[in-house]
Amino acid sequence: MHAVVLHGGVRSDVELEAVHTRLLAAMHAAGWSVESIRVEEQKVHPCVGCFNCWLKTPGECGFDDDGRAILRAMVQSDVNVYLTPISFGGYSGLLKTAVDRRVPGISPLFQKVHGEMHHQLRYPNPSSFLAVGWQRTPDAGSAEIFTQLVERNAINTHAPAHGSLVLSSGHTVAEQCAMLADLLRKVEVY
Repeated sequence: MHAVVLHGGVRSDVELEAVHTRLLAAMHAAGWSVESIRVEEQKVHPCVGCFNCWLKTPGECGFDDDGRAILRAMVQSDVNVYLTPISFGGYSGLLKTAVDRRVPGISPLFQKVHGEMHHQLRYPNPSSFLAVGWQRTPDAGSAEIFTQLVERNAINTHAPAHGSLVLSSGHTVAEQCAMLADLLRKVEVY
């Protein structure tokens, strides 16, 4: 299984860096090949909502930057993994910028999914989706919002399997490792 990890934190966040190391170790232990992309080190222009990627250059953003390579890596992987500090229940600003640049990877056409309108797939074989959120101080409300956000993003990307996990400094290293291994098992069956 090949996974792409979008790391939405900064190197100066020592605790999140430790989670990143544990996440990669768990993935390698499970036999996965992994490409980890640190968004802070990429040049990713924010999406401006022009939708040229749907109309003028289908599947490709008009901004020729690292966002194109990130999307290509995500489309070609078996599993997309977001690693992010939780900000008001959502992704970090860094990660959100990269996530918004996924727009070229979806079709402008719609279909009903479980009674709701969602975009159709642009490419066959969608990736499974996992997200690991980090909270320095546990916050149940933000953790619940994060879990719901991941669930909705999984529907929008047609992920065949998905899962989320919220870690905090309240979890021991052993607990974090066990929780990460459990999270990976949610997508290994696909």
